[in-house]
Amino acid sequence: MDSVRLGRMKTVKICAQALNRWILAQKAALHGSESRLSGMVATLLIMLFGMATAFGITPGTATHPIAVLPVIEDVTQHALTPAETPGVYTQQDQVHSGDTLAALLFRMGVDDRAALEFMRQDPLARTIYQQLSPGKPIRVQHLANGDLVSLRFPRGEDKTLVVTRTDDRFQSAEEHVGSLHRVVQASGRIQSSLFAAADSAGIPDSVTRQLSRLFSTDIDFHNDLRTGDSFSVVYEAVQDDFDQVKAGRILAAEFVNKGVTLRRVYFDGPDGGDYYTPDGHGSRASFLRSPLEFSRVTSGFTSARFHPILHTWRAHKGIDLAAPTGTPVLAVANATVAFAGWRNGYGNVIELRHSSGISTVYGHLSAFAHGLRAGQHIHQGEVIGYVGMTGWATGPHLHYEFKIGGVQRDPQGPDVPRHATASLTGHAKTQFLAATAPLVKELDAIRGNTLAKFE
Repeated sequence: MDSVRLGRMKTVKICAQALNRWILAQKAALHGSESRLSGMVATLLIMLFGMATAFGITPGTATHPIAVLPVIEDVTQHALTPAETPGVYTQQDQVHSGDTLAALLFRMGVDDRAALEFMRQDPLARTIYQQLSPGKPIRVQHLANGDLVSLRFPRGEDKTLVVTRTDDRFQSAEEHVGSLHRVVQASGRIQSSLFAAADSAGIPDSVTRQLSRLFSTDIDFHNDLRTGDSFSVVYEAVQDDFDQVKAGRILAAEFVNKGVTLRRVYFDGPDGGDYYTPDGHGSRASFLRSPLEFSRVTSGFTSARFHPILHTWRAHKGIDLAAPTGTPVLAVANATVAFAGWRNGYGNVIELRHSSGISTVYGHLSAFAHGLRAGQHIHQGEVIGYVGMTGWATGPHLHYEFKIGGVQRDPQGPDVPRHATASLTGHAKTQFLAATAPLVKELDAIRGNTLAKFE
């Protein structure tokens, strides 16, 4: 045991000498940080004596000197962001499901009963409790001791509720805030679907839906997409008081489908805003390619098809588009509702009357759009009903017919007029080319970056 004790004392002495030399070497680097130095020394001494004690009580442990290598780790946290005022910290979070205001503020570093009491009693400030819904942003400034300095909470589209502290008193106010308008660029490449590619590119769903409608005259987004197709988009966005960005209207877009490049640019002309090709030709569709944004044809237009219910060979004077029950059905062009109701094997059906003797039929619907009635005027892209399986149907799908002069034609055939003929000419075209030239340049730049990114 004496040899063990002597070995332990010798090791302690060697370690202490090593520690002393190391501290002297680090003294200049740690000058002015006495608390940090004390913490390091305490940590090392605990490690040192803990190791020596373990050495002394473990039988059969070797007694030769063991080198000690001090390991210093800075574990200082920087979760708070100092504001412009020294000692004041700013933090932003959002309401989580089940949050109370007290819990939310405590999570953000605020521990101030007086502030909570003020917000419970003040007529304006207590509206926070009524509007504390998940996802709402909140921004606070507070002192290191948890006292609230200020709080900002959204009220509607352009108002912010502000609670501020002056000395030991609080006050509330409602501010009208402006929005920062931005222009956002994004691009993507198709691997599976348009929405999957847009999600990967960080493009909001509202912009993706605009993109699909913009090119719906030329592209069937379920059947025509190919792996490797690419798209670019320039769109408006608004940044609010809490740095949240809300997407707006597409200004310019490009889609490369099967090697064919399609482009659209927005122009606010004398007759209102609309989309055109870069050379000024009208791009608005006379008739959309499909009344469903995303679907697949399960039965095409044919003169002989084996009927799944009647079990006989009959002509199929339309196309069937498979989609889940409840999928919105869109009007393929401006029209007047000629009929909306029940019709034998069609089940719930809508017939729209368009110009030039053209009509379209939408069958097997689960429901009609609210308020839809005969004689109502409908705009292209407007929801008129929802996919179902009423009437003679074995599964949820939309039966869609296209008639010219009362005769059914293939909705995907050459007889269907696709593009409106309106194009810009003269002075209007000159204005258009000047106004949209920067947008075309942006599309060129994005395409170059996209090619470099994916090649």
